[in-house]
Parts: sequence; structure tokens; C-alpha cells
Amino acid sequence: MMDISSWFESIHVFLILLNGVFFRLAPLFFFLPFLNNGIISPSIRIPVIFLVASGLITSGKVDIGSSVFEHVYFLMFKEIIVGLLLSFCLSLPFWIFHAVGSIIDNQRGATLSSSIDPANGVDTSELAKFFNLFSAVVFLYSGGMVFILESIQLSYNICPLFSQCSFRVSNILTFLTLLASQAVILASPVMIVLLLSEVLLGVLSRFAPQMNAFSVSLTIKSLLAIFIIFICSSTIYFSKVQFFLGEHKFFTNLFVR
Repeated sequence: MMDISSWFESIHVFLILLNGVFFRLAPLFFFLPFLNNGIISPSIRIPVIFLVASGLITSGKVDIGSSVFEHVYFLMFKEIIVGLLLSFCLSLPFWIFHAVGSIIDNQRGATLSSSIDPANGVDTSELAKFFNLFSAVVFLYSGGMVFILESIQLSYNICPLFSQCSFRVSNILTFLTLLASQAVILASPVMIVLLLSEVLLGVLSRFAPQMNAFSVSLTIKSLLAIFIIFICSSTIYFSKVQFFLGEHKFFTNLFVR
């Protein structure tokens, strides 16, 4: 007959493991655009996280010693930090394309049409929402869910559950620099065309002031921006999202050593 005390101890250990995996996975469901509040309601998202966490627990072995029970709160906080860093790295392509859309809308003067984006919960422009959804679709189409699972596995290989890890906090600046630089680079073709259109409209208004060329500047710049985006979508933007699918180094090199 099974001892009731050992049975309760097994449940206690399972709950600690479940919460440890939950704290690492939860940030992914809050930051990724196809798993966050705008797509999955909170009442469903939390049970889904626990369901995925229970599946990960049964797929591996974890040794729990007495030190885990003594420092359980510190180790849970460490799991939250690892989950946040992992979610930041996996959200990098979506944040880059969200910034690209914001830059282009700012240059064409369409920021007045900003509204609340349900996928991010922030005040954003229409083109930023479009690019965010575009990157999410390409990400999922190119095997993004497999990449997420491989990244989670890599995080446990680098920093196992309830183990000591150190982080390169100084490299967060490198991460932010990469985010800003890639956004400007991807938006640069449209920015150059819009700058040239501004120059031509300025010359036109100089020689024909009665025409009031700037009254149609938003329409002209919007058409030019859409035309350039249509050209760059298949040649640059699509391949750029796929490029991030093979880059696990954002997590390994930028944060964890």
C-alpha cells in the first residue's frame, strides 16, 4: 500500500516543477503577437500555458534537491527572467517590423490615423499593425512554432530548470541597437522615395504656388509608399523574417553565458 506522505510529496514536487516551467513559458504568451491578449483571451491562455508546461515536464528529467525548496522563490524569479529574455529574442522580428511600419507612417504623415492595436495593446499606426501581422504570418508559415519549441529546448540546455545561470545584462543595449538599426534599414527604401517626393513637391509649390501641392502630398506619398512596400515585400521583408528563424544566437550570445 502506497504511503500517503510520499504521495503528497510527489504532488508537491510536481507542482513546483509545473510552476517553474510555467514562469518560463508565460512571457512568450504575453509578448508574441499570435499568442497574447488580442488573440487568446486570459481565461483560456493561462490553462493553455499550464497544459504546455505539463507536457514539457513529462518530456525530461529534473533532479530536485533540498536546495531547491530552500531557494524556491529565487529560482522562480530566475525562471521569469529567463522567460522574459527568451520572449524578447523571439519577439525581435515582430518588434522590428512594427517599428518599420511606424517609421513609414511617420514619414508619410499618417500618424493621425493611429488606433489601439489589439495584438499589442498600444497606440499604433495602421501600417505598423499591418507589418506586425505580416511578420507573424510569415513567421508561422515558415515553421515558426517549431523554431519556438527549439528555442525553448535550447534555453533549457543553456540554463536548466532550477539551476544557477548568469546573464549579460550589458548586452541588452546591443539588442536595442539591433532592433533600431534593422528597423531603419528595412524602412530606408520607402524613406528615400518619400524624401525625394517631398523635394519634388517643394519644387512644384515653388514654381506653382497657386496649385497648393502639399494638399495632395499625403495621397501621393501613400501611393508611393504602398508601391515600394509591394516591391520589397517579396524580395526583402519576406526573406528577412525567414532569416530570424535560423538565429538562435540572439538568445545565446546577447544574454546568457
